[in-house]
Amino acid sequence: METPEKLLKKVGIHGMAAAILMIIFGALIIAFPALISWLVGIYLIVVGALNLAGELEKRRPVEPSPAETGGAPAEKTEQ
Repeated sequence: METPEKLLKKVGIHGMAAAILMIIFGALIIAFPALISWLVGIYLIVVGALNLAGELEKRRPVEPSPAETGGAPAEKTEQ
């Protein structure tokens, strides 16, 4: 499983933005303790979706490009 930092980078949230987001979430939890279940739930859904997308990306077969095969792409015939 990837670290939250790597997952946030995939989404486009880097170092300082992630730190600011964590500080905001921490302050919200202190101010509204009942909010913790919502924040944790949202976090788990986002991390789970990103992990699932990453696993599906790994399993997708890679087709070689025409440049790699040394020829033009094969023409598709209709049947």
